[in-house]
Amino acid sequence: MEFIGKLAAINQVVYNRQLALFSANHTRNLSEALTLASAELAGRKDVYGYDAAAWALYKNGRYAEAAEAMDEAMKLGTRDASLYYHAGLIAAGLGNQQRAHTLLTEALAINPEFDPLQARIARETLQRLGGQ
Repeated sequence: MEFIGKLAAINQVVYNRQLALFSANHTRNLSEALTLASAELAGRKDVYGYDAAAWALYKNGRYAEAAEAMDEAMKLGTRDASLYYHAGLIAAGLGNQQRAHTLLTEALAINPEFDPLQARIARETLQRLGGQ
């Protein structure tokens, strides 16, 4: 993925959103992921732009800002497991365990295998949250 990002820079093709999400998902280059997601959001204020920014903010420990961006991403009610997953972990980061449980449960209901790594983390987080 990082190689694709380098090729994109050379060819002046933008894959910043995907690179930001990849880096955040794998907890790599988190500062750069936030920079890329923020630049992407500045140019494309859509559901997935807000989602990428929220996820990068969350991974950088900026939970309150992540929640604000995630609220924007969720405004239209897009039923995407990744959106609900990100919103769930952000809620957990803010200490809102009940909301986190609801959002993560919905993410897995939409698509229990939405991402090989992230779906596993969603299930593990739900186990830790218990039956709230």
